[in-house]
Amino acid sequence: MDYSRIPTELKNLKQWVCAWDSSKVPMKAFERKAASSTAPDTWGTFEQAQAAVEDGTYNHLGFVFADNGLVGIDIDAGFEDGLMTPLCADIMKACHSYTEKSRSGRGVHILLRGDLPFTGRNNLNGVEIYKARRFFIMTGKVVIFPEIIENQEAIDYVVQKYFPEGERTGGGKSPLVQKIYAPTFRKPEGGKVFIRPDYPEIVSGGRNLSLTSLAGAMHNTGYSKQEIYKELCYVNQQACKPPLPDRELQTICDSVTRYRR
Repeated sequence: MDYSRIPTELKNLKQWVCAWDSSKVPMKAFERKAASSTAPDTWGTFEQAQAAVEDGTYNHLGFVFADNGLVGIDIDAGFEDGLMTPLCADIMKACHSYTEKSRSGRGVHILLRGDLPFTGRNNLNGVEIYKARRFFIMTGKVVIFPEIIENQEAIDYVVQKYFPEGERTGGGKSPLVQKIYAPTFRKPEGGKVFIRPDYPEIVSGGRNLSLTSLAGAMHNTGYSKQEIYKELCYVNQQACKPPLPDRELQTICDSVTRYRR
């Protein structure tokens, strides 16, 4: 890791968490408790996160996206056999913004200034893009571009090319609209934090896509295949009208978890 190369504008934001080697679940930088990518009061400063890594409390530090003008792109297969993949080269060339290798050394993170017409999306084919509700484990292992720049044109290009399931509205003048399932996360009340979100009803015709979207988000966050399957079973019974067959849930889990995080 080379945290000295992480851009100063990120270090100045109180949007930092930590993580262990064995997990991508966010942890509070200032105490050994779980954090949440949707709860700002669980985030710390860069200095707190770095100190927690240096003293051995955690193995990694992570930056949380909070819908404040920063967009992150995660490419699973950025390098294969030591060579940059065509997909990675295409997106990097378009963005020209801060790019680092992931902790595995195979993936790539790109951060740039701009906006998305949705919170985030995983195309289940090796590319993810977010502006909120997710965090990246940062390494500082810079690849070519060391600074974050504003590049809305690049963001639009990536969304249109790599997330074609979106559609245009308003005569084609508005941005792409996200077509993924979005559970509702309740805010803490009276010191109580709600771990499980509320799941809106899913009617026939959207069940497979919705559960696939949920499984992809959980996989990206660090949940195991068994944990994902358990949650899908819960959502299937609570929200799907009517529920899907169990074998279809297993197929969704197998499909989503075969991709590297």
